[in-house]
Amino acid sequence: MPAQAPAPIAPAPAVPGTEARSPGGRRRPGGPRARGRRIALVAYYSFAALIIVSCTLQLIRQVFFLPGAPSPYGSCEEGLLALVRAVERAREAAPGTDGEDAALARFRSTLAPEWTYRDGVAVSCRGSAENERALDAIERLRYAEEHAARREAGDLAPLRRRVRAIVDGQLGPVSPR
Repeated sequence: MPAQAPAPIAPAPAVPGTEARSPGGRRRPGGPRARGRRIALVAYYSFAALIIVSCTLQLIRQVFFLPGAPSPYGSCEEGLLALVRAVERAREAAPGTDGEDAALARFRSTLAPEWTYRDGVAVSCRGSAENERALDAIERLRYAEEHAARREAGDLAPLRRRVRAIVDGQLGPVSPR
């Protein structure tokens, strides 16, 4: 009996969701669903990259390339004295009976205009270690005074209102000093 040739293998029926494999074993892209998924991923990652690059450029510009307002003071020492006077003036303006937010607003608004030139004062003090230390101490004082104004307003404002009500209601008006 003569040898028979094997019967040809019929191609497997296409089942939805299956893709043919390339000779390397990787799936070949197939269908509109895969193409849509690829387009969505490219769009998503492109948008994310755009946001990251944009934010990075803005940060770099603000940190390294924005010049501070030039100092109107003739010397570093004059600028430091102006900053100290502004902190003292703000400390005096902060107390009140209207709460923490109002006390902070008074404190911060009273620091102006001197503290708007802080960067310019820092530039004029650059190069002198003594002046740089003085500026650092003044900045720490401003920070501490602001927190003291906040704490004082939160702790003392209710007590001040109560005493003011007692004075006005029971003792009569007190002459201001």
